[in-house]
Amino acid sequence: MHRAIACLALLALAPIARSEPMNPNTDWFHQAGYGVFVHYLAGLQNNPDNVHSLGKQTSWDECVREFDTERFADTMAEVGARYVIFTIMQVTRFMIAPNATFDRISGYAPGEACATRDLIEDLYQSLSKRNIHLMLYYTGDGPRVDEKAGPAFECGTPVTRPFVEKWASVAREYSERYGEKIAGWWVDGCYPFIGYTDETLGIIASALKAGNPRAIVALNRGVDPVVMSYTPVEDFTTGEQNRFFDMPASRWLDGEQWHILSYLGSGWAQPGSQYTKRELAEYVFDVTQRGGVVSIDVCLFRDGSLDRSQIEMLKAVNQELATGKTREPIPPGNLAFRKQARLLSLDGSHELVVNGGVHHPRRGVDGRLDTVAQAGGEWPWTYEVDLVDTVPVSRIKVTFGSGYATELELCLSADRQTWQTVARKADHDGTPYEVTFEPVTARYVRVRAIKPDGPDQPGTQMSVAELEVYQ
Repeated sequence: MHRAIACLALLALAPIARSEPMNPNTDWFHQAGYGVFVHYLAGLQNNPDNVHSLGKQTSWDECVREFDTERFADTMAEVGARYVIFTIMQVTRFMIAPNATFDRISGYAPGEACATRDLIEDLYQSLSKRNIHLMLYYTGDGPRVDEKAGPAFECGTPVTRPFVEKWASVAREYSERYGEKIAGWWVDGCYPFIGYTDETLGIIASALKAGNPRAIVALNRGVDPVVMSYTPVEDFTTGEQNRFFDMPASRWLDGEQWHILSYLGSGWAQPGSQYTKRELAEYVFDVTQRGGVVSIDVCLFRDGSLDRSQIEMLKAVNQELATGKTREPIPPGNLAFRKQARLLSLDGSHELVVNGGVHHPRRGVDGRLDTVAQAGGEWPWTYEVDLVDTVPVSRIKVTFGSGYATELELCLSADRQTWQTVARKADHDGTPYEVTFEPVTARYVRVRAIKPDGPDQPGTQMSVAELEVYQ
């Protein structure tokens, strides 16, 4: 998901060293725990085909002038956001603040590409009054779709050092202008598959830190199966994911602050929510308890307002962070309590929908027997729980709901690739199923409901009221 002297100076730059573990520059970010990410782009807020524009289209310069930073900051304070990540640009020429370097290299006049209003400064003024940190979204692939700016910056694949140096000089101007007003940078489009290396990533990172060496930087390598570190020159993980699921084993991942970014709606910048209040709030709370940080992407409208339903979701997250308490496992020692869970096909090859839209996966590990997790769409299915920590497991107990497996297997894995069956049961009668076995080192646990595999059979489709796992 973006002058001659300056460029010569950049040629001499070597990649900066990886931040050391326990990097104090990330302490404020770690303590923040949760923040809001917004897309503010010409293709959204200035495009009448998208709801974000409120049906209006003007010049980009006028669009930026209309954005109400006080209204936006009030909403951020209302939802308890500790920081905001706000987009400067993405693949086009349209920038949210003046930049003489961009204008000189691209050939555009002020206001044709870079807004004449300094929206970044105005955002800082409005947010800082409310003690909210401002972070900025930038890209590593530049204005690549613009027919004039793209060639001027030498955008292309693979990325070249001349392009990176030119594009980093634009970032450097912003960084030096705002200094400590900018707490951090989230940089998209720095993918290894378009040719980025630690050396060229270092040029970008150095430019972003030019005005504030303590600013934290993340450089996006793309969407991975789980949150991953990328390069020695970043301070925190970009953590781009298509849903909020992954959980940190600890605060640090290869010396970087663990951080995840995903969207609240049906996709990036979309309204509504694909989560329940309880599901999202508990997820964010649990991530922060393990040392991680969560950024939530929401729908931003042209006037600086947010989707009302999303405001209520974010308020629920803030309330949980303010009043929630670390829960002792139910029952004591249960390693599966409040861990992330999946509803899978029997062979584990794909995820299934939630039965009835209400029997969500975490309801099988919430410590309550009056809620159940249940898949829809396929009769035989697998319930999987990620313990996050890899530990020796020697006892498992499954309590079923009204539907139960008459034939089932319990399987364990340390890497989610190789599985070991530790128990198998046929002709089960639906009572709680508990087994003890020699310890197996594992992180993932599966209950495979082999039967019933269709209607009109004893047990009906399996529902899991509670899965318990013990050392």
